Amino acid sequence: MSYLIYFCAVILPWVMALGLVGYFFVTKKKIAGLRLVGLSFLSALLAWFLASLYKYNFPSPRPFELYDNLKPLFTTTRGDAFPSGHATFFGALAVGVFWQRKKLGLVFILGAILISVARVLANVHSPADVIAGLLWGSLVAVFVSLVYHKIYPR
Repeated sequence: MSYLIYFCAVILPWVMALGLVGYFFVTKKKIAGLRLVGLSFLSALLAWFLASLYKYNFPSPRPFELYDNLKPLFTTTRGDAFPSGHATFFGALAVGVFWQRKKLGLVFILGAILISVARVLANVHSPADVIAGLLWGSLVAVFVSLVYHKIYPR
């Protein structure tokens, strides 16, 4: 079971990110593919950056720092749990994809949820950390999409 948790928490994020980049290379509609990949990664990076600013200014302990009986499944930093950077980044990435391609976006939303749950099961985040990250990432992705469509109406 710990291998599955590790895969979802550590490896799946790379699979999703590289898979989205790979989508650009296999799609026949290059402009739409570039827009999908570009806006999704822009949303994810902006959400992650803003969450990182918050985490830097307002440190918060991870579950294994609060409870001696919890051991993290893998090595991670201390004092920067809220909001989860992984949940923020992949929540934004997933909503960015969903905003443009519903079916593909649902796959990415499932991936973001799996990553988030795995990070809780790995004892590196609390449920509040990942829920806040998913919500923040989603809001940033919607904001980026709305601004893009305001500037470049269809």
